[in-house]
Amino acid sequence: MNKKTIQWLYQELPDLVSKGVLPQSSADMLREHYGDIKSVDKKWFVIILCSVLGALLIGLGIILLFGHNWEELSRPVRAVLSLLPLMVGQALAMWVVLKRPTSQAFKEGAATFLSLMVGSSIALISQTYNIPGDTPTFILTWMLLIVPLAYLMEATIPAAIFVAGISAWAGHFWYEPLKAFLFWPLLAVVIPHFIWSLRQEKYTIRAAILALVMAICVCVGAGFTLGRSWPGSWIVIYSSLISVFYLLGAWEFKGFSTNWQRPFQILGGLGIFIMMFMLTFRFPWESIGRRYSYPANEISSWAAIPDNILTFLLVGGALLLFFQYAKRQDWMRTLFGALPLLALIGYAFGGTSAVFPMLLFNVFLLFVSIFRLMTGIRTNNLSVINTGMVMLSALVLARFFDSEINFVLKGLVFIFIGVGFLVTNVMILRRKGGAA
Repeated sequence: MNKKTIQWLYQELPDLVSKGVLPQSSADMLREHYGDIKSVDKKWFVIILCSVLGALLIGLGIILLFGHNWEELSRPVRAVLSLLPLMVGQALAMWVVLKRPTSQAFKEGAATFLSLMVGSSIALISQTYNIPGDTPTFILTWMLLIVPLAYLMEATIPAAIFVAGISAWAGHFWYEPLKAFLFWPLLAVVIPHFIWSLRQEKYTIRAAILALVMAICVCVGAGFTLGRSWPGSWIVIYSSLISVFYLLGAWEFKGFSTNWQRPFQILGGLGIFIMMFMLTFRFPWESIGRRYSYPANEISSWAAIPDNILTFLLVGGALLLFFQYAKRQDWMRTLFGALPLLALIGYAFGGTSAVFPMLLFNVFLLFVSIFRLMTGIRTNNLSVINTGMVMLSALVLARFFDSEINFVLKGLVFIFIGVGFLVTNVMILRRKGGAA
């Protein structure tokens, strides 16, 4: 039972006891069974947020101060000034570990400040002594030096910085996919911390932020590393990736009642709708017959092996989750999870003609939107109804803009869809009011 349900139950218990529905002993047994509710203290979240922002501002301020008249200072002075913020950050982090080991605000703030100072010190020392190197080397060195902070100080922000940093690092190797593929082993370094943070603090905003950063950066990293072997395979890859996000999020976070506690499911669901909508057009399927601008020898070389392996694993995992939800007869999530299977079918036919996959996804999006709309009406769920209406409206409007229908008829359709939104919401609200 999730936290909000338990809170509601505890609020109802005194009234149930006073009316004689439950004896006091049963109410006490229920409280003992579910235990105390560990609510999220908004005050402490604000403190953590202020600590992180303060550390960011102080770190950036120090960098700007050093940048003023930097070239006029002697080399030894510049070296000392370059290392001084790093030593201050290390001393602060050690003090927090020894004196404030239970304060998440202190740990996040100190770890964030030290993470920034590591990068600034590397950059300043390299500039002072003209140490050779390039941007990818700098980013990778910086990220590898700060990732231990996520474990030593149990801090989320350094982990998020690390994930974003290795995504940027992989982006520098668009024409070298074998190097860019190292993004995945590097990402695996922070996975244990990510899993620990979810298991320890699923209900906190810190865990949700880290999950959101992980999901976004995985999508970015996939764009830099996968889909190089087969032209247009991004259709299957991204269909599988966002479906895995959605289905795993629905599985792992099914008891959560607020959207910010389900970043994988929300991001995956939004991505599935966008992907379904895109695939109703011609241009994605035309990309199947095109080669990209990177050298052809890199497509047929060893770089294709890890690309193919991870792609097959990703598609296989998405299909496995799809069949699991179909077996459980969870039809709403099964429909959303069917995207990779249909993408594979469309990809198989898309090389010869774009007509069949376009028609397939137009029918699929139409069916999913109507099914979601009818499910929302049956369950009196306004959010499900409105998302179904949005999906249906997007499809109808897209096809209208593709056609040669005159503007008067298009305007009437806009009005009709808007009235449908309003009438449906009013009917559901009245039904809920009557049921109450």
